[in-house]
Amino acid sequence: MKFAVPVLLLSSCLVASCGGPNKVIKDLYSPNGRYHVEVRQCPAVGSMSGGTETQASVLDAKKPGTCHSAVGTIAQFSVNSPEDQLQLEWLSNTELRAWHPGFNPAYGPEAFSHPADNKPVKVTFAPK
Repeated sequence: MKFAVPVLLLSSCLVASCGGPNKVIKDLYSPNGRYHVEVRQCPAVGSMSGGTETQASVLDAKKPGTCHSAVGTIAQFSVNSPEDQLQLEWLSNTELRAWHPGFNPAYGPEAFSHPADNKPVKVTFAPK
């Protein structure tokens, strides 16, 4: 029983990534200001050595994103390194174009989540 707390703490760190960055590196609002896409640097999942990963979240204008949580997001996707090569462009008030040279040309990023129905913003993965 003496080892229960350290093991629990260690497993929590592996899942939630203890420490590390949690900062917005880019924030781009839709033309009408109703939505925004927030690019955030986050601790890498499972990294105890300070590794990072980048996620992009499409949100209502008044909502901030959170690392490793899709709660309240309209859409969320992973961003390959280097992050500064990510292209983001609002094509309209409700359509976002996103592209990175590391995305798969057939389907976009490695990880992409969005509600199955009733999504107010369409995300298109295509180069300019």
